[in-house]
Amino acid sequence: MSKIKNAVGVMLVLAMSLSACAGGNGHSSSASADSGNDPAKLSGKCSILQYEPTTSAQYKGWQKGLNEFKKENPELDVEWATTNFEAFRSNAKVLLSGGSVPDVVLVNTGNADAGQLASQGLIEPVNELVKKNHWDKDITGAVAALAKYDDEGKAGGGDWYGVPSTASYFTFYYNKDLLAEHGITEMPATMKELESVFDKLLADGITPVSSNAGEHAVLQTWWQLVSQNASRKEIDNFILMSDRPDITGGAFAEGTAHLEKWLRKGYLGKQLAGLKADDMERAFLAGKMPFMANGTWSFNRINEEAPFNWGMLKFPDSKLTAGASGHLWAIPTDAKNKACARAWIEKSLSKSVQGEIAKLGGIPVIVDPSTIEDQRMKEMNKTFQTLKTKNQLSYYPDYPVPGLLDYQMAGLQSIASGAQSGKKFLKGMKDFYEGNK
Repeated sequence: MSKIKNAVGVMLVLAMSLSACAGGNGHSSSASADSGNDPAKLSGKCSILQYEPTTSAQYKGWQKGLNEFKKENPELDVEWATTNFEAFRSNAKVLLSGGSVPDVVLVNTGNADAGQLASQGLIEPVNELVKKNHWDKDITGAVAALAKYDDEGKAGGGDWYGVPSTASYFTFYYNKDLLAEHGITEMPATMKELESVFDKLLADGITPVSSNAGEHAVLQTWWQLVSQNASRKEIDNFILMSDRPDITGGAFAEGTAHLEKWLRKGYLGKQLAGLKADDMERAFLAGKMPFMANGTWSFNRINEEAPFNWGMLKFPDSKLTAGASGHLWAIPTDAKNKACARAWIEKSLSKSVQGEIAKLGGIPVIVDPSTIEDQRMKEMNKTFQTLKTKNQLSYYPDYPVPGLLDYQMAGLQSIASGAQSGKKFLKGMKDFYEGNK
């Protein structure tokens, strides 16, 4: 889900944001694609719409890029607007087919979002831009797959309909001090060893893992456990629809049973449906639980607020790791200043901006980890680069069809509360998947 954000607004909020960035009738007559992609010729109004949190590394990195972009293009009136993920996701089709669409917009990856917008002609291919900048040499495998869509809006092939500038993956954060108090000084190298650590902690009266089902942590933990023993083909069949997936068997059945085991044993705690992401992070930061299973998007907060010595641990024994490229910078088909849009995308992938994102604790798609000074940030980016190079990212589970996220969230909350079995959840997901693809 490429780090799904909370819904904190409605269509009115987004409409107001777009109105603010559109500037009356949208653009001055001097802004057009005729100016090509030469920054010296960029002029007129240029609107950029995004929904990343203002505290995130990518947002802050983009702000550095935005300041540079404005200085480099003094004749360009750049208007930056921020909305929220759910407001844009729910109303993207209407907003991108209106009279005043943004010139460049952040869109969610996957068939249900970018794929639909591409197949409906609301965003346009950016193949020439990708080829010009040789991004296809650095953005490869699973990271590239969700930027490319065919005529039916299915990911993995066809044209590039956007370019990601960041990425993420799912991992463990751990409290070294708290673990040491319970005699654990070495990190487990296998899943069996990890679960033995969990059992020891439970015996000592400590819930091992801080999690939540009120938002997406249990969902992502489930997908990571599915990815644990999944083949590349099993994942691609489900996410990219390259073939019919076995949703009720194979890695899906193994991973779901594994999650049920973790829930039954109490590894993730109790009453998870009532907990949100902030509750989960607060509990970990307060030293109540020694592990937290969450994405790399939590890095900044942990790095800034943790009062203890901490580290990161990739799920041991995993064939694949939940993770993917971030949201895509895309160009609406009806945008009026496409030259500006192309230039902004180039700026977001520039060495300056990519380096700033890494420096601030994010994961840029194009970076040399050796240039990062902070050791934890360096290791996180090295891990991602390895996962990218070996094509070991398994995406996030809601990408294939519209509405799948809601089904998965409700089903996993039911599993967490004991109201539904894993087998029933998978049977229902298979019916939903096949009925909506």
